[in-house]
Amino acid sequence: MRMLRLTLIALTAVALAGCSANPLAPASPSPGASPVESSSTPDPTGPETVEIIVDGSGFSLVDADGATTFTHLWPDEVAPAVAALAEAFGADPVMSLRDGSGGHYADFDLYTWGDFTLGDAVGLEKSRDDYFLPSLVEVTAPEVEGIAVRSASGPTVGSPVAEVALVTPLVHDGTDYRVDPVDPSLVPPTPGGETTDMVTLRADGSDTTIIMLTAPTLSYLPF
Repeated sequence: MRMLRLTLIALTAVALAGCSANPLAPASPSPGASPVESSSTPDPTGPETVEIIVDGSGFSLVDADGATTFTHLWPDEVAPAVAALAEAFGADPVMSLRDGSGGHYADFDLYTWGDFTLGDAVGLEKSRDDYFLPSLVEVTAPEVEGIAVRSASGPTVGSPVAEVALVTPLVHDGTDYRVDPVDPSLVPPTPGGETTDMVTLRADGSDTTIIMLTAPTLSYLPF
């Protein structure tokens, strides 16, 4: 009996050693089964904005494929634009108020991300569509949080005035260069005639380099 017990113990040890030395092979898929492909987790923020393009009618956010992912027209309510810009820049804006002092310009709520400011006219006595400046942008750098900002025709902050002077149609007024009109037929402007919204590229005091991009601006100021 003692000999039989020792024999059984020895056989059990060999079996256990064999199990630890030869782990089970991975299971093979059953015939006809399709392998499950892993999918990447969707990006909750959507396509990454690489460029903001400003023209006489508004501004657009553009992704790496050149597709427009968001557009704000000047009379639009600004809440969607604030949300889109906050997502693009990865931060909430700093808010402030610009006092229009009861002149031709309304008061503006300003939403600022570094060198990019979006303004929203408040307290209007007429509809946003009827006011000449219902919202605005002011840009003081060619790039904000890694996102390029430029006029639709190309020039931007930092561009040489010599480059801007080649853009057509163009309105030149001192150190202001207005480009990208909504209606090119109204450029050059006729004082007393119709106006059209444009983008202003403002040069420095020496009139050599653009230091600000702002829009919209009228093709000429009737006041």
